[in-house]
Formats: sequence, structure tokens, C-alpha cells
Amino acid sequence: MTINKIKIFIFLLLIIIISCTKNKESNTKATQAYQKEGLSIDLPFYWKVKDDYLKEGNRYIELDKYANYSVESTMAISIFKQKLSVDSILNNQINQLRTFYKKVNFKVTNENKFVRLGRFDCISTFYEADDTKNKIYGQVGVIQYENKTITVQIIENKNNADMSDYNFMFNTFIIK
Repeated sequence: MTINKIKIFIFLLLIIIISCTKNKESNTKATQAYQKEGLSIDLPFYWKVKDDYLKEGNRYIELDKYANYSVESTMAISIFKQKLSVDSILNNQINQLRTFYKKVNFKVTNENKFVRLGRFDCISTFYEADDTKNKIYGQVGVIQYENKTITVQIIENKNNADMSDYNFMFNTFIIK
């Protein structure tokens, strides 16, 4: 009987080792590194860089999150090489959004709220826009980092309080 118990123990131990190895591999495949011209960010595997360009010395990056073959979320990051006024940027962005969404129900839901975005302090304004067919939820945020100003705009097609993807990306975000 002890030989059978030993065989069962070894079999169970092998199953545990194999399952741990598979979990480790799947976690490794769940992210991808994006690096270009002094910028580095790790992306969850369902996020893709849609655009990345320089204009007048400033950097613009747009990322999309895909689910069921369609865009579920978009994040736009602008990096300015100087410190800019947080209030001015937030007011300007919200006014542009009001103009863009002037034919739909647009409302600010939370203004100038301190949030933590990964390892960065961020001042954000949250909004909703509803055209009766599609409702979107958005956030415009400003980060002051070293001698730079970083703006972040997040747009989602559902009211999602889960910021884990964004926190993950901004924990790994490096700009030189």
C-alpha cells in the first residue's frame, strides 16, 4: 500500500509542478513591451499602439484595448517638454470635449480629482457622453513629471472603475 501512496503523491506533485509552470508562462505572455525613441511602456496583451508620433517637439501616443475584435477602450497620451498649467489643460480639454459632443448629453461627473495613475500623481476630470445609442465614459488627467507635462485621456464604452490596466501601464511608463 505504501508504494501506491508514493505513486499517487508523485503523480499529484507532477500535476502541481506542471500547472505552476503553465501559469508562469501565461503571465509572461500577458504583456508586451513597447519601446520607441526614449519611451518605454509595458502593455497588457490585449492593448495595441495605434499611433505614436512627434509634432512640434511634443509626443502623442494612442493605444486601443480590444475585446471581441472591437475597440473597448482608448487611451491617448500627450507628452509636452515643459511644465504647463494643470487647470488650463483640464479646462481646455473639457471645453474641446463639450464642443465635440455638443449634440449629445455631455456632463462632467467629477472635477479636478487627485488620483494615482500607476506610480504618478494625476489630477483628473471625469465625464460622460450619451447619444442614446452609445454611452462613453472618459477621464482627462494631467501629470507633472520632472520638467514635462503629460496629459492622459481615457475613453471607455462602459463605466469601468477597474483601473488595473492603466495602473499597470503607468507603473512601467518611462520617458527620457
